[in-house]
Amino acid sequence: MELKLHDIHTGAIDSALEKATQYRSLLEPEIAESICLDILHIDENNQQALVIYILALTDQLNQAEKQSQIKAILRAIDKLENEYQRYYYSGLLSERRARFLITQPMSHSFSYDYFYEALENYNKAEQIRPDQNDEAILRWNSCIRTIEKEKLKPRRDSEDILVDMES
Repeated sequence: MELKLHDIHTGAIDSALEKATQYRSLLEPEIAESICLDILHIDENNQQALVIYILALTDQLNQAEKQSQIKAILRAIDKLENEYQRYYYSGLLSERRARFLITQPMSHSFSYDYFYEALENYNKAEQIRPDQNDEAILRWNSCIRTIEKEKLKPRRDSEDILVDMES
């Protein structure tokens, strides 16, 4: 038996998308990611598969060893055809990176930068959001509450530190 990937049928894409969503709900993002890769292998611009793939990869960012997937996430975001989605999922990526850094003792101070980046993207998404779609607003508010709760502040630049030292 040869160990190689098998292609799924194009008629199975809808069912596979449902399964990928279900595996994300079951907290098994690695399986959802694999299913999305199967779909994207035969339909590389399938927008729904790209979104689920982005979500499955960002679901895994709470594991230090998965931080290397950032480039794959960015490439997938770039393939999204909808400008709102590109801003929204860019914001989500930054937010999830920030939330990961909060849990890391030596990186806690860097989380503010990623939250700020997320807020910039959510703000852009909010300006062009579809009617009755407040996802970006909900994410914005969540970021603000976390910044306040964690008492996060912008990091001081090395220039500011040098000026303070010279004073």
